[in-house]
Amino acid sequence: MIIDITVNNTLKQVQARSGDRLVDILRNEVALSGLQPDCLSGSCGRCFVFMDGRLVHSCLVPAFKAKGSTIVTYESMADSPEAKEILLAFEKAQCKPCAFCKKAKVMAIADLLARNPLPERDEILHQIGMVSCPCSDPLALVAAVGIAAEMRNKRKFNRADK
Repeated sequence: MIIDITVNNTLKQVQARSGDRLVDILRNEVALSGLQPDCLSGSCGRCFVFMDGRLVHSCLVPAFKAKGSTIVTYESMADSPEAKEILLAFEKAQCKPCAFCKKAKVMAIADLLARNPLPERDEILHQIGMVSCPCSDPLALVAAVGIAAEMRNKRKFNRADK
């Protein structure tokens, strides 16, 4: 079946076969090789995308469910102020996610901060738990999210660092 989806602000018509998952059509039909269907169970986070504004594991979404949807991948959001703030917050908190999970953690944190501009520790740990990689100290990740939230709120309300 042919389905229309908007991927990173570009309308695409893609061929979806029976049994295809969203990650399959994004990798094979749209050539987004940065998405990795590693675990195929929704635990690693390497296939995260925003689908109609919601963070989803694209390895768990049947391709036909994406019909008419808007997909945003890390490649599209990497240059956004939100992603840059999160990456800078990682540095400031001396948190060094590995190459395996860095994109997934940025996506998960961006999703969390979009829903809650001042998340609590438990909420941060729950959200980061969506990415199964033990490379980063959870307390450093919590600190990084706090720093990113502070930067985002300063930018949102046009307040400079003093």
